Amino acid sequence: MKKKDISVIIPLYNKGMIIERTVKSVLEQTYPNFELIIVDDGSTDNSVEVVQHIKDERIHLIQQKNAGPSAARNTGVRNAQTEWIVFLDADDEFLPDALEHFDELRNNFKDVDIYNCRSNIRTGDKLTPTYHPLEGYVKNPLKECYFSKCMPGAGFSMYRKEYISQYPYDERLRRFEDAELLIRLLPKARVFSSKKIVQVHDINYAQASAPRKDINEDYSGHLTMKGKPFWGKMCVYRTFLENREAYKDDMHRLYPSWYCRYDLLLLYKILKHFK
Repeated sequence: MKKKDISVIIPLYNKGMIIERTVKSVLEQTYPNFELIIVDDGSTDNSVEVVQHIKDERIHLIQQKNAGPSAARNTGVRNAQTEWIVFLDADDEFLPDALEHFDELRNNFKDVDIYNCRSNIRTGDKLTPTYHPLEGYVKNPLKECYFSKCMPGAGFSMYRKEYISQYPYDERLRRFEDAELLIRLLPKARVFSSKKIVQVHDINYAQASAPRKDINEDYSGHLTMKGKPFWGKMCVYRTFLENREAYKDDMHRLYPSWYCRYDLLLLYKILKHFK
């Protein structure tokens, strides 16, 4: 049997009603040389039973106590046996040639840590392509992330395992963990962007990204500009602005001086015109 090249990692928590569709979208890929790691994060529904009924030697099911999506993804990375990692959320699905396209990218465009592609957003029966204007090597990934032009994420990006292993998800976080990761991940990353749509992100099954009862489970509770490059600081400040109303008392307690950073506020307003 040919050596596996790509590990698909699915963090799973109480998605019994939809996980079979997600898994089948992986197993039916036109590209065959992958392993599928499903990390059940303490589901209390029939998620595990659904997965166990799907018979395919490429599936590796790992069960752990509930620790959140960040911990589940980190578990998947630690257990991956390949050079490349693709995360996929349990309620989303690949298009049939997703992994084939990632394989073509890695063979045609070398010296890359992250290949970033495009998604369709499904709302009801409607599919809407995500904003994704870049094609080719990305000169300043963190800057493009600030302008929402390059935002790698689950289902539409492939990561070199050696690189993503240096930047594990913050396991304290259960909200905006992806945003926190990108600020650490992108400054030194070599990124290639492709406009091809490889995934469907299904809003119909996605859990609402509502504020947490405990701000410590939210990236908003751990904001810092220390040691960040300019675009990293601006990404952090934008997160502060976008969430200060969601956690009014906590944000005032944690970041009192930020409410007087008129220099950053002016920059933020100026940069909005360049988006």
